[in-house]
Formats: sequence, structure tokens, C-alpha cells
Amino acid sequence: MLLSIIVFAVLALLLFIVNAKAQRKKHLEGLAAGWRQFIYVLPVILVAFLLAGFIEAAIPEEFVKQWLAREAGLRGIILGTLGGTLLAMGPYASFPIIASISAAGAGSGTVISLISAWSLLSLSKLPYEAGFLGMRFTIVRMSLSVPFCIAAGAVAHIIEPLF
Repeated sequence: MLLSIIVFAVLALLLFIVNAKAQRKKHLEGLAAGWRQFIYVLPVILVAFLLAGFIEAAIPEEFVKQWLAREAGLRGIILGTLGGTLLAMGPYASFPIIASISAAGAGSGTVISLISAWSLLSLSKLPYEAGFLGMRFTIVRMSLSVPFCIAAGAVAHIIEPLF
């Protein structure tokens, strides 16, 4: 996590310097826009972290071992795919929740299938996709995405012992 913070901070500083040299006051507009977005998103992030902590504490250890841990195998991967499909939230809320499930002891296969399904299958996107691209397209894309989520989880499950 520290490495990510350092990389993003360096990138932000470089962009700030480039904008400061290239165009007058654009760097200040960028700071103001970033601050506004931070204030807008901060309540969502705070609530998501609280929710993630409650989920981590509330998930019974036996449930994790039986249904989500590495030992659950394909059952955990399928549950991860289903859970990601039902996780109809943006990244600010989803990733803290997914991290808490991982911290509770879920296997890598389960977590990878959960993230893959959240990205590809989330039901919150379904009405927009069907409305703009048509139901036929949506059904074809969903039917292709489900096996991909399961396959991604299966590959993660297989290589998990290597890490």
C-alpha cells in the first residue's frame, strides 16, 4: 500500500509541475477540482470503511472456512462470482468491503472471482446496458462473462500456493 501511495504522490507532483510550467493557473484549478472531489467522496469512503469493518467482524469464522476460504475451492469461487454480481456499489464502497472479506480469510480464488464479477457482472449496470445496447447484447456479454469470472477465480486458486 505504501508503494502505491508513493507512486501516486510522485505522479501527482509531476503533473502539478508540468501544469504549473505549461499553463498559468491550471495547476491551481487542478488542486481545487481534486479538493472538491475529495470532499464529495469522503463521506462515502468513511461509511464504506465502517461497513467493511462491521462485515469483517460479523462474518463468522466457520462460514469463511466452509464457504469462502481456499479450502472451499470451487464453491468459494462460485460464491465470489455471485457476490460480485450482487455488489451494486462503486469502487469507493466495494473495495473496502472486498478487502474486509479477504481479511476475514477468504481465499484468493474467491476474492478474484468477486472482483471480476463486480467489474463484469454487477447488476447495477444491467438496466443501462440493456437500455442502450439491447437485451440480446447484454445476455451474450453476461453469458460470456460468467465463465470468465469463474476461470479467473480458478486460476487464482491454483496459483495461490505459489505466493
